[in-house]
Amino acid sequence: MSDFPRTAFILGAGLGTRLRPLTENCPKPLLPIGGRPMVFQAMDKLRAAGTRRFIINTHHCPEAWTAAFPDGKYGEAEVKLVHEPVILETGGGLANIASLLGDLDTELVIWNGDILSDCDMAAAFAHHRDNGGEATLVVREQGPNRNVRITDEGTVTDMRDRLGKTDASYQYTGICFASKAFALGTPATSESIVEHFLRRIQAQAGSIQGYLDGSASWHDLGTVEEYQAVKAQQEKLVRGAISPADAAKAHGYTLTEGGEVLKGGSGRKFHRARNAAGETAILCVYDDSRPENLIYGSLATILREKIGANIPAVIAEDKASGVLVLEDLGATDLWSLAQGPEFPWTAVASALEQVAAVHRHGAEALATSGITLMESFGPNLYQWERQYFQDNVIAGRKVDRGVLDEMASLAKDLSTQSPVVIHRDFQSQNIMVRDHQAWLIDFQGMRQGCMFYDYASLAFDPYLRRTDMDLWRIEIEDHAREVSGWNGSSDEFSYYFHVAATQRLLQACGAYGFLGNKKGRPEYLAHLPQGLQNLALAASLCGKRRLAKLAEDLAASPKVSR
Repeated sequence: MSDFPRTAFILGAGLGTRLRPLTENCPKPLLPIGGRPMVFQAMDKLRAAGTRRFIINTHHCPEAWTAAFPDGKYGEAEVKLVHEPVILETGGGLANIASLLGDLDTELVIWNGDILSDCDMAAAFAHHRDNGGEATLVVREQGPNRNVRITDEGTVTDMRDRLGKTDASYQYTGICFASKAFALGTPATSESIVEHFLRRIQAQAGSIQGYLDGSASWHDLGTVEEYQAVKAQQEKLVRGAISPADAAKAHGYTLTEGGEVLKGGSGRKFHRARNAAGETAILCVYDDSRPENLIYGSLATILREKIGANIPAVIAEDKASGVLVLEDLGATDLWSLAQGPEFPWTAVASALEQVAAVHRHGAEALATSGITLMESFGPNLYQWERQYFQDNVIAGRKVDRGVLDEMASLAKDLSTQSPVVIHRDFQSQNIMVRDHQAWLIDFQGMRQGCMFYDYASLAFDPYLRRTDMDLWRIEIEDHAREVSGWNGSSDEFSYYFHVAATQRLLQACGAYGFLGNKKGRPEYLAHLPQGLQNLALAASLCGKRRLAKLAEDLAASPKVSR
């Protein structure tokens, strides 16, 4: 804010005795948190609010302060160090620097150098300015020393219970605002600033005001244990917060030219990186938005080593930072191949064979891995997918009971099939192709479910918009039946195949509507009409005629075709 005090007085002259031995050769405000002196946190807040000059009093290890500000600057702000050969305490320290205040310093911020606070400094100063006190103490309702007495109107009446007042008690945070006149009137003696507060309280009622800080965090780092605890908490890695460039560097890589995101979604972003030997890899930085992101690396290793599935090798992983380094399979996926004039049947057949191997051997491979897969398909998850469609595609339209019954019957049919480990997002953009062989990626949502869900996901993939797709769906169905080891009739296989396609498309269309309309990703809405057309086809082929008619009507609606 424009009128925020341009000068802040940081109290840095203590001995730090409570934090010994950490402070034997370092002033307490300069102890590191997050790789930088803790006092920098206060200075950052003040600079953001409008402070342009810092005056810091020093005593213990003054050379450490000089080393911290070698050019007398903190960013663009001036830093003035005032050494006290003999400690003057907080009141004497303020009196000692009062003569340094200039004509523009009508107000001053005072901040104990060992205090960490999330206080809204602009709001606190506005309160000070508007209430006209000589000084305003920032206080909190809770703390180890609640001995500041304040009336309901905000007037400080006592400190340290020296004056016998019984107003509500608060914790002084070590932060206050003071007028230049208050600073100039502080006696040049070695005493606590509290003594001057008490004199002004008695001399003029209302001269000292209080501001209640309700922010989430405040720390007076008075013990080694508290310092270590706060330090550990603040230095705790936030998964996914690391920059892609830093993530690459940590593993001996640099981002390739441009550093652009190759793909992303579900809390993950992928980049191509190169090491000193010229070898490329795929860098994935992931966060905590999806719990399944944490198991991707472990799943990849198990599927590759125990099943022999075509899965990119995990070169390195740092789960604490949320970084995966994966084998680079190139830039060709099944979707891109399908844009050409010829249908990429060899790659499609390979993909079906790869996922069939996961179906056959996945449960055994994962049995002793310690990996907990995501929720298995069952009544709850199937119902969630139906509701996802209703909420994000039907979206308020009246639907007759028959449609809802047909949607519910899908889950009953699929639940009759023995569960296997399935990919769950088996579509053309999650299948890479190298040397005509399919490689599976994006399987972090893997879980127990019906094998037909995977096969149908690929056959009815809305991303595959080809004029000959209906014919290739027949080929996909036939090959899926062969590689699955199905022992029943082809008609029975076909029925479950189309039931699974219908169920899967409810989920896919729901996702397009959700991402497009509720997450501000309009590019997903472009896939919704094709998804609904596929849904209408799949539903009709398994006898869900009411649902097929609804999907046709929705596909023709301008609401979903934009």
